[in-house]
Order: sequence, then C-alpha cells, then structure tokens
Amino acid sequence: MLFKTLIYLLLIIVILLHPEATFQYAHEGLYQWAVKMVPTLFPFMMISSIMVYSGADMELGRMLSVPLKRIYRYSVYGLYAIFMGFFCGFPMGAKVVSELYEKQKLSKAEAISLLGFCNNIGPAYFLGIIIPILHACGYHNTLPFLFGMYGIPAVYGIVLSRRFAKEKPHIISGKIMQPREPRKPLSLTDCLKRACTENTQSLIMLGGYITFTNVFRIFLDFFRLSDSIKRVLSSFLEIMGGVQTVYTSALCPKLKILWIMTALSFSGISCLMQTSSFLERAKLPLAAYIKNKVVVTILSFFYYTIILYAL
Repeated sequence: MLFKTLIYLLLIIVILLHPEATFQYAHEGLYQWAVKMVPTLFPFMMISSIMVYSGADMELGRMLSVPLKRIYRYSVYGLYAIFMGFFCGFPMGAKVVSELYEKQKLSKAEAISLLGFCNNIGPAYFLGIIIPILHACGYHNTLPFLFGMYGIPAVYGIVLSRRFAKEKPHIISGKIMQPREPRKPLSLTDCLKRACTENTQSLIMLGGYITFTNVFRIFLDFFRLSDSIKRVLSSFLEIMGGVQTVYTSALCPKLKILWIMTALSFSGISCLMQTSSFLERAKLPLAAYIKNKVVVTILSFFYYTIILYAL
C-alpha cells in the first residue's frame, strides 16, 4: 500500500511541476476520444446493445453458423461476438463478450477463449487512417497488412476455438444457455433507452481512460531517449495518437510501418485499461486477455518484419 501511495504522490508532483506538458498530453487524448472514438464507436455500440437486448444476436449467430461453424467451434452467441469484434472493432469485442457472459449466453470458458482474438482495431479506423499512411510510406499493396491486422488474430482464433471445443464439447452442440430468471422481451423503446444510457456511460469511461493514459507520456520526457524511441513507446501507451506520432517521426518508412502495425496489434495500454473496465464489470479475468494479446503481438511483429525486410 505504501508503494502505491508513493506512486500516486509522484504522479501528482510530476503534474504540478510540468502543467503545460500535462495539459498538452491530456488535451491530445481528449481530442482523439471526442473526434475519432465517439463518432466511430457509438453507432456500433448502440446497434450491438439493441441486438443483445432484443434477441437478434441469437438470430445473427445462427445465420453466421452456416459459413463459420466448421471454422470456429463456438456457440451461436460466440459466432455473433466474433462478427461484432472483427467488423465493429475495439472495444466492441470485449463489450459484446462481456454483455453476453453477463446475460449467461456464454460460458466463462467460451468468453475467455473469444476475448483472446476478437477485440482488435476496427476496419473503419484501419481503412480511414492506416491505409493512407501505408500509401504515403510507399506501400500501395495493402493486402499483406490487412492480413497481418485481421488474418493473424483470425487464425489464432481457430487454434483457440479448437482447444475450447476439445475441452468443452457440450457448448457447441447447439444448446443455448438459459438465464437464471426468464426475462420478458424488451420493446424497441426500452431497448433504445437502456442501450443509450449504458453506452453513454461506457463512452465517458473510455474517454477518461484515454485522457489519463495519454498523460503518462510525460514520464518519457524524464529519460534520455531519442525522439523516435519516445514516439514509438508512446504508441504502446495510447494507440490513436501514438500512430500519428510515429508517422511524423524521423524514422525510415519501413520502421514507421513496422512499429505502427505492431502497436496496432497490441492496441496500447489505454486499450487494455478500457477493456479491463468491461471485463471487471462482468468478472472476467484480465490476465488471460493480456496473455493472448501479447502472443498475437509477438506473432504480428515477426510477420511484419518478414514482409518488410525479407520479402
């Protein structure tokens, strides 16, 4: 407890001694949240919550089971979580899995397995921000990078699903878990009201995590590191601002892309903290999520090193 108290006091002292830098970093984090995260995520979060509350998630899961059931050996709700996680992007994967687990539509083992690969940077952000950066750095063939961003987690997910199916074969039999208490179907008005309330609270919390994490960039200023190294390290703290920071660095194009894509695979400390808010509420372990995220990041680093330097 004494160690934690000293850390908190140190942070307060640093903020008081460097108010201008603290303001700048906090402002950048808040700007990234308000301008990029809220408009991108809020519609997806609303639609996903409405589908969960209305029961449409089960119907979509059944539709997805036709093409995906031989690839991913999860329940229909698990397949729905994969779809939302990959196509809506972070942190929808963690949010959807947590919501389904809270409503007992997923077992704990299935939820942990799904979290290992379906909580990634969203395609909207990748297409709108990363692909132009790739083009600007001279990489016009973006397919290898698309595979690295989504193919590696997808293949890793196949491995996790095989392990899960071997340990929990009864989950994929088509049997749906029943909630503790039967719930009456919610009207569209009630779905909208509940979804808006919960997702607004979630977005405010995410904004707080992004702003707070971005402030920690101030500690990098205390070390005698090159500007490029500081920029790379900052991308592993907060990904949205970190990508732009690395892109505008003095690194050569290959190194810029290598570290940007690797940081995207990891998603940053800020994203881990945001994910923890959903997992803590659902009482799901964060350690298992971090372990799988680190494995995917390492695999991605070696993959990008090969395609950038060996091919």
